[in-house]
Amino acid sequence: MIEFRRSLPAYKEKDLLLKAISENQVIVICSFLYLTSDCSPYLYDVVTPARTLIFTSISAFLHNSKLLKYEIEAARGAACSIICTQPRRISAMSVSERVAAERGEKLGESVGYKVRLEGMRGRDTRLLFCTTGILLRRLLLDRDLKGVTHVIVDEIHERGMNEDFLLIVLRDLLPRRPELRLILMSATLNADLFSSYFGGAPAIHIPGFTYPVRAHFLENLLEITGYRLTPYNQIDDYGQEKTWKMQKQAQAFKKRKSQIASSVEDVVEVADYKGYSSHTRESLSCWNPDSIGFNLIEHVLCHIIKKERPGAVLVFMTGWDDINSLKDQLQAHPILGDPRRVLLLACHGSMASSEQRLIFDKPEDGVRKIVLATNMAETSITINDVVFVVDCGKAKETSYDALNNTPCLLPSWISKAAARQCVLST
Repeated sequence: MIEFRRSLPAYKEKDLLLKAISENQVIVICSFLYLTSDCSPYLYDVVTPARTLIFTSISAFLHNSKLLKYEIEAARGAACSIICTQPRRISAMSVSERVAAERGEKLGESVGYKVRLEGMRGRDTRLLFCTTGILLRRLLLDRDLKGVTHVIVDEIHERGMNEDFLLIVLRDLLPRRPELRLILMSATLNADLFSSYFGGAPAIHIPGFTYPVRAHFLENLLEITGYRLTPYNQIDDYGQEKTWKMQKQAQAFKKRKSQIASSVEDVVEVADYKGYSSHTRESLSCWNPDSIGFNLIEHVLCHIIKKERPGAVLVFMTGWDDINSLKDQLQAHPILGDPRRVLLLACHGSMASSEQRLIFDKPEDGVRKIVLATNMAETSITINDVVFVVDCGKAKETSYDALNNTPCLLPSWISKAAARQCVLST
């Protein structure tokens, strides 16, 4: 582990980081990586059933752990008390476990964590990982954060409501605590926004590793696997075997075309797809952009298990309902549902912490791990043994229901900007 730490780019920038922290009250650290490929700038064997790219990369939390460790041992010693915020519970817990392991100690000694209704810390804890909400709650009781020497806000590029509000409170706190150091961590290259918000705070860019990538789009998957799309095998309604209902949904699909769906179809019609078989071109003409594509995902997973190299598979879905539906379908499959060949796991923010931790465990030899998760796995956690990623290309976003005058969560296509940002922050 020592050799691995020394190989990290942040290790080479140790002196620069410590000097910047000691000389400035606020600094912005951007950690990004380079991804190389003949076809697109994204990582490993990336499998996407839509024309949207999926992305995985090295997490920035190892850089965080190096920074924290050096601050304790080199900067202020025993007087150092650091709080590091994470946007989600699972990331706060997993990062704290990793940092404690790298320091060669048990979790709860000098490194601990605190999330809602759960925590592990002791009186000697000087590195506390917590969710943004936990720190906001503490600020209600202790406006000046007495005893805290450093605050690290990780994943600031996510721009959640809690994260933005925390930055507002911390900016007001800094004049009252001139000795307090604030370190902002981002996985995007655009640090000017955060730097200008804190009066031109210096930004330090730490490049990451270079990773090879092989990206596959919908047409590539259809050609490789031989799967054929029809108006009927794209209907995400499992457990219902009534033919009339499938026909009704197929007819509704033909009549109901959103603006995005129409635009996508126009692109497909214009493209001639030279070099692809007639079966692939016919399938593309039947593609339903409103469908998640459970059957296609199932077929892709079977192809990976049968013909691709070993390694875990991460499948991105839109929400808990889709995760459960796909999990039920996969468990009924003769290969994907065989526990001797496949370890099928789910990851969602509503799950218990003990269940979420299972995704980090390595399976037995000869068993392929498949993790079904939402986009929280893009930026909050790193599953080290993942080699293949399957993404439906959609995520649930808050929309407005004009008829009922209420906000609602609806699946929508992820943007190219969001895809690129997630690549840099995973």
